[in-house]
Amino acid sequence: MSDAQRSLTTIAPKIQSYTVGGVHISCVDRAQAVETFFQLVSAKTGGFITVRDAHGIVESQTDARLLDIINDAKMNLPDGMPIVWIGKLKNAAVKRVTGVDFVDNIIRDPRARRIRHYFYGGQMENTSRIVARATELLGKEAIAGWHPPPFRPAGEIEDSSVLAQIAATQPDVIWVGLSTPKQEYWMANHTAHFPKTILVGIGAAFDFMAGTRKRAPSFVQGMGFEWLFRIIQEPKRLSPRYMRVVPRMLKIMIAEAVRR
Repeated sequence: MSDAQRSLTTIAPKIQSYTVGGVHISCVDRAQAVETFFQLVSAKTGGFITVRDAHGIVESQTDARLLDIINDAKMNLPDGMPIVWIGKLKNAAVKRVTGVDFVDNIIRDPRARRIRHYFYGGQMENTSRIVARATELLGKEAIAGWHPPPFRPAGEIEDSSVLAQIAATQPDVIWVGLSTPKQEYWMANHTAHFPKTILVGIGAAFDFMAGTRKRAPSFVQGMGFEWLFRIIQEPKRLSPRYMRVVPRMLKIMIAEAVRR
């Protein structure tokens, strides 16, 4: 058991997990995930939380370091419906917890006004919108700061000046809005710089929070076709990704069903 898993067991002993393609997924619903988040913030033990979808599962099959990073997280939220279906197949007590629902529930919780939030990721215009919304909901004192980084390869180490600037704001949580695997690498590479801060990789939730992308209707989400809805919105960017992810995720699902 990793140090992160031991820490989570101490803080939230009721949380169990199951595996999808070797990735440990936390058996939580939205309320449990929110409660665990605030417990981790209060504990000030640092570390990070990931939000797992099919894309992240598939990428981890050919990226050993990504798999290790994800499995070292203090909580891996079950975002994608295929991940939830596999959990149900394995009799796991799990419900879908999307990144955008998770962060929305957090910032609407009264406890969120008593902690400091930092927003890292996204484009300047989008992130400024997110910060404006968070400020309205939480109050100015709860906003530690924000930084939209330049485009760069996954795994690149952050400028020391930026890390020092973030640390100086004394955030309790850093919301990281990069794509997978960039956000997982960023959190793993830099969590030591923020030993009392919990980092949360929420990816595309930045775009939904900024209002630049629309979410699929609830019935589409429940059917597991949110990926198709997103392709319709952004065919050039997302079609190549999902043409690769969907068949590979189906293979993983079949393998999990066979050996359950």
